[in-house]
Amino acid sequence: MCGIFKMYIKECESSMPLMKRTTTSQAFVGTSFPYLKTGLAAVLMSPMAGMASPWLEASDPFLRSSLVLLSDSGQLSAPINQYPLRWSAFADDLVFLGRSNDHRAIANQELSHSLNNAKLNRGNRRLGLLGSSRAATPHGYGQFNDDKKGLYTHYEQLNHDFSYRISAQYREYQGNTDVRWEDSYLAYNAGPWLWSIGDLDRWWGPGWQHNLTLGSYAKAAPDVSVSYLGQHSSLGMWSIESLVASPSNNQVDYHSATRFVAKPFKRVEYGLTYQMWLAAQDSASNDDQITLDGKLTLPAIDDFYHSVYLEAASTAKNTELGAWMLGWTGAFPVGDSSVRLILETQQTTADHSKTPWSVGAYPSMTDGVSNTSYLLENSQSIAVHWQRSNDHKLGASHQTSTQNQTDYDLTQLTYRFPALAGMVHFGASYQRSHNQQHQNATNNSQTAIWSGYEFRF
Repeated sequence: MCGIFKMYIKECESSMPLMKRTTTSQAFVGTSFPYLKTGLAAVLMSPMAGMASPWLEASDPFLRSSLVLLSDSGQLSAPINQYPLRWSAFADDLVFLGRSNDHRAIANQELSHSLNNAKLNRGNRRLGLLGSSRAATPHGYGQFNDDKKGLYTHYEQLNHDFSYRISAQYREYQGNTDVRWEDSYLAYNAGPWLWSIGDLDRWWGPGWQHNLTLGSYAKAAPDVSVSYLGQHSSLGMWSIESLVASPSNNQVDYHSATRFVAKPFKRVEYGLTYQMWLAAQDSASNDDQITLDGKLTLPAIDDFYHSVYLEAASTAKNTELGAWMLGWTGAFPVGDSSVRLILETQQTTADHSKTPWSVGAYPSMTDGVSNTSYLLENSQSIAVHWQRSNDHKLGASHQTSTQNQTDYDLTQLTYRFPALAGMVHFGASYQRSHNQQHQNATNNSQTAIWSGYEFRF
């Protein structure tokens, strides 16, 4: 067995590297594999291989939880409040902490394993199945069951300069069943620069259930983007990304967004985003918005690492505050598990409803679904992510919110575990709504139960 591991290590060290984080004056060339042993340990633990794209994508809340744990413990020097997040932004900060049950060691193993999968193009072919009793309600970061039912497949390849994914889906969404090519992309890496075209889910901001900037509640719109990674003595690690998208079934034809993020201090990171929506047939009909967000890492208490974060969004007038969100999250070990608790609240100001949008309605929409939680008049949520070292993962959340004088209560439960050489997903949700204008109206409720399966090879 040791001989096999030595042969495997030799093969990995001679393979094509992903990218390396350097200063802005240097090229992003190949990086070494100080975390290769970590990846080997994780291979033995998990039957699933992560995606082989240049990014940590906005698809896995548990992998993001591991990343936030390392950030809050002071291990990462890059800001992490933007997804997809380029591997090269934080790859050099991953470390091997030995055969330890410490939840930071397990987090390093999970992320290093996913990184090495990307470098070696492991698990770059995917087959997925999903079935649900009814369409799910969008509820936050990394939702697996966007569709009512579906059959999914893709092939992905990551090379030194170019990477791509070809994805095909036969699924039912919003009552329509058809074949789609969503979640495909083509990317070109040139050192600190990365150009891409495709329709990937994006999550810009520090929230988990709430997002005032750009979230993945709706299907991703096709876009063209360019990003740059840099390092500066005053700004610390920083990056900027710009995109132009074409959302479907929207009153606007084009959406452009530019986001700047930086981490000038070990405990502080922030982001600034400017967005514009334009109706091509009437160039005078356009709207723009500014959002600002930040995260402050709090002092650790033994193995308990936590942080607070804030996000604020303007109305159609950039000088007016329309909504804000405040959150806290912390992770702590329980035996061989890591548990994350998330608390969030979102509130609006008087200007939120008084200031109209030039295009006629809130413009950040795709197929009639909001890309953010900006339309919520007020909302509170609590969520728990429980990760065991054997790759069994449990997520639960509860959210109460108000929109258009209707109160909503949404409870979600998800569970996934390795089986059948892949990953099995189960979930259930219960939503209840009540219209405030009708005191005698009965509550409307709906329950959804779903299951899914992923196999990567």
